[in-house]
Amino acid sequence: MEQFSGWSGYWTEFLQVDKQKFIKQLSNYCREFDWAKTVSEQQIMAWHHEFDVMHKTLKSLSENIDASFLNKAWISFEHELFGESGKRAADVNLVLPSGELFLIEFKHKQHASPEEITRVSFDLSTLLKFHSESINLQGKAYLVLSREDAQPFVDDFVVCDIAHNQVIHKLKEALLASMAKDEKYDVSKWQEGIFYRQPGILSGTVDLFYRHKMPNLKNEAAQNINEARDGLIQLYECAKDKKKRYIVMINGRPGAGKTLLGMTVVTELARQYKDEGLAPLFLSGNDPLVEVLRYTLDYYGKKYDESMRIDGATIIEQLVNFKRQFKLNARGNSAQENYIFFDEAQRAWDHIGHHENEPESELHLLCRWLKQKEFGVLVLLIGDGQAIHNKEMSIPEFMMKFNDAIAKHGQDFQVVMPALHSHYCKDYTPTIREIFNLKTPIRQHYTDKLDLWIEAVLNSDAILAKEHFKLLASYPLYITQSKEIAENYALKLKKELHEDEQHPTKFRMGWLESSRGNFFGQSFLKQIEKGKGQIGPWYVHQPEDPQSCCALNSSSTEFVCQGLEISLALFHWGNDLLYRDARLQPQPNKRVKDEYTLGAYRVLLSRGKNGLILHVEDQMTYEFLSRCGVKTLDDQSI
Repeated sequence: MEQFSGWSGYWTEFLQVDKQKFIKQLSNYCREFDWAKTVSEQQIMAWHHEFDVMHKTLKSLSENIDASFLNKAWISFEHELFGESGKRAADVNLVLPSGELFLIEFKHKQHASPEEITRVSFDLSTLLKFHSESINLQGKAYLVLSREDAQPFVDDFVVCDIAHNQVIHKLKEALLASMAKDEKYDVSKWQEGIFYRQPGILSGTVDLFYRHKMPNLKNEAAQNINEARDGLIQLYECAKDKKKRYIVMINGRPGAGKTLLGMTVVTELARQYKDEGLAPLFLSGNDPLVEVLRYTLDYYGKKYDESMRIDGATIIEQLVNFKRQFKLNARGNSAQENYIFFDEAQRAWDHIGHHENEPESELHLLCRWLKQKEFGVLVLLIGDGQAIHNKEMSIPEFMMKFNDAIAKHGQDFQVVMPALHSHYCKDYTPTIREIFNLKTPIRQHYTDKLDLWIEAVLNSDAILAKEHFKLLASYPLYITQSKEIAENYALKLKKELHEDEQHPTKFRMGWLESSRGNFFGQSFLKQIEKGKGQIGPWYVHQPEDPQSCCALNSSSTEFVCQGLEISLALFHWGNDLLYRDARLQPQPNKRVKDEYTLGAYRVLLSRGKNGLILHVEDQMTYEFLSRCGVKTLDDQSI
């Protein structure tokens, strides 16, 4: 069994272990990480202190309980958060037969910082969400200040405990209460738990292309993704065997993993049917997304053997290029191109060339592509509520254009979709498959709670937003009127979450802003319009690179970041959406439709995977967002 802890065992084993052997085992374990070839003297001293405190606390507790219980409770030191770049799940984890998990982080300090409190809460929520043996446990987070003169803090989700004479008294009382409960969990199983989580789109794409590694998606929230993936592959096999043509419509709310689903299916088909010459295509009208995915594959592909590579340039393509070549008959009859996965299909334009004198929509063009195939599958991914482009269609508008295309080209097509949109269908009966309705966000570890908060905010409902904010638990969501304070907090949180930057490569933080707001930085939209902007380096390059988002010297807009995410988003709230007359109002002369402003803010507010900091200069808007529950950052809090 692969070891995920530096030291673990029953309490009775811990109380009998030799301290020097214990420290040596932890040191050897941590040196195995790629990023931690050595262990500092400071870390070794911390382990000595943690050993003494936990040993004395459990020894004191054992005097008040039946000795047999010491063989029923589990303790783990330095348990790895698999998938978090080698980061640990706090210093100590205690698992009891009552089904309760106590996560403990030590700080030899007088005061705990907001970042340190966030770190403890984050680690617990990660375990409860993605660790197979923690999902059904009741979790409690403790931050232990080990100095005798330490000052307590109050937090909604993290218990502050202070070690007096090397005994943690609040934890001891909570453990005694847990021991009195019914026994229902075999604690030895906890160490065997596996992390199942969706990777970010960029790291997930690298895994798919170069490591032949499909994401582990076995938690409850991700079951839908697995079923949809299997269903899409089966449809291709059915189309090939029975010479059928399928159009599959997939609905997905923001963060539901639509893009990674597409990349997974296309890559798996390309690899599985390589000998048959199948050339599946991931198609997107989101040009920045295509650019970043291709750049990522080129950037990391240099590190891998050629035999492991799939050419991203042939499998990921911009819609405009496909459209141009198809109209020129350059690819229309390609026998191998029998599978197209069209991401963000609601971006399909009403007219092929964006001009009224061209009668066909882009949906017509794709249906014509499928019609001239002996067999094939066209997958259309759609999501509502994040429209940001002029002429980008709502779901009713999209379905009207889709019905037109089916009526003209689709007599021999079989349409497959979830029931959600079936009432729009005209003159044809779709096959209903509910697996193609991706209802649960799995991009963020905090599931759908942030989406609920965002909707309440955009609906100007501060009371409801504050209620939803309470459910965000470990997700850092702060507001400030100071750019400097926002950046200082971000840098400290980055350091706290990623072990003094020993392994920072998967952590990305950066500024976002609305394309129609008041610019405070060098917006990527401006750079791209001038032909100077490179989106790929902003997302991919190492934090110390001045082109990286982590340099905090440039910003991304909704057009650049839709479909992508960063670990921590710093969002400059613009002057295109302000709180006036008791509600948030899109400001006039900013966009053609108010819904585009709201869609832009839905995108921008949901890009931070592990946190969001709002920089709001307008006083009335700042006060409204503060009433929505957002915590304030100031000089004292950082």
